[in-house]
Amino acid sequence: MTGQLFERIAYKHKYFETPEALLEQVINKTVVPYQVELQPGRLTGRKICWMECPYCYGASSENVSDRLTPERYIDIMRQMTDGPHGGVAKIIFAGYATDPLNYEHIDDLVEISRHHGQITGFHSKLLRASDRLIDLLTRQDAAATSYMTVSVDAGSSESYNTTHGVKISGDVYHRVIENLKRICQLRDQRRSHLDMAANYLLTRVNSDTKTVEQGLRDIIDTGVDVIRFSFPQLPRGSESVDGTVIPNRAEIEEIYQRLKPVIDDHTSDKTNVVLLDVDGESAFTERRTLPCFARFIYPAISYDGYLSNCSQSGAPHFRDMSLGNLQEVDFWDAFYNYDTEDIWLTYELQHTKITKNDCRCDRKEHTVNRIFQNAFGNKPHA
Repeated sequence: MTGQLFERIAYKHKYFETPEALLEQVINKTVVPYQVELQPGRLTGRKICWMECPYCYGASSENVSDRLTPERYIDIMRQMTDGPHGGVAKIIFAGYATDPLNYEHIDDLVEISRHHGQITGFHSKLLRASDRLIDLLTRQDAAATSYMTVSVDAGSSESYNTTHGVKISGDVYHRVIENLKRICQLRDQRRSHLDMAANYLLTRVNSDTKTVEQGLRDIIDTGVDVIRFSFPQLPRGSESVDGTVIPNRAEIEEIYQRLKPVIDDHTSDKTNVVLLDVDGESAFTERRTLPCFARFIYPAISYDGYLSNCSQSGAPHFRDMSLGNLQEVDFWDAFYNYDTEDIWLTYELQHTKITKNDCRCDRKEHTVNRIFQNAFGNKPHA
């Protein structure tokens, strides 16, 4: 496992040199995003995701029919590699209310990214993966620090179905474990640069010690490099953890103290296992941290084809704060479409929309935005 992978897992990675340097690049319109996240939405069917996870960030999203055509997606990806001030070096495939592996043409998008030598990141439930996709991800020429992170969140078939809101009786859990094992084995055989990680969000229904211990054994046996245990955040549209599977602060502290020695006991030179209580350690109590610079560091192409501020605002109810409809506007035209005459006024107008739309930072965004808050104070006030 690379040091960078652990830094990302633990929310310690730096995505820019200094806040002052990034602000200067923003004002001069020479900033290039550290990464762009693609959240492709399924083209057919009633659902854009195969799960109904009760803690899903994007559970309040509407499955509108707007989509980028497969041809336009490939065109946009090619545009990103050749901007006026440099190309995007890193592409992340993930989703807000979606799973990238549920998109019919995901293999084609990954192949484009691989062709251009970009670092490739993947966040998925890994319910299925084609032979072509696994081949693309595990090739020896994969860019260093490319990775896949799989949300397992369970230690048994029963806990998996309860945690993810699975309505079928099938054994989804062991299907995911076997898919993880397939990828890790081929990665090892080819000595690919692909880093493999598994996430386990601890909830009220999957955090008993026996289930966690079994999950540790199963996931470690797949050959992943790192396993991160953490706790879900309250998603947009929810005001309280009451009546949900999300533990409250007292429950989190109890789970943490009980499972910390169990989890620490399973870490090894081969698999680094970590338990994080990010909200507690960093005192994240607010729903968003302003000023928000995520739009310039890691914007996202949402499932409806709009260029969004970040991974957490990739849905139709954030359209009035999106950067542009990529079905109609090219990538760099949308990315650089902002007023720099009074940058803090620009921010204030955007933050008014962020607050109105109940846009919520994930932990990565909280961590990064706090650096700017410390550097520039609470400007702008919104």
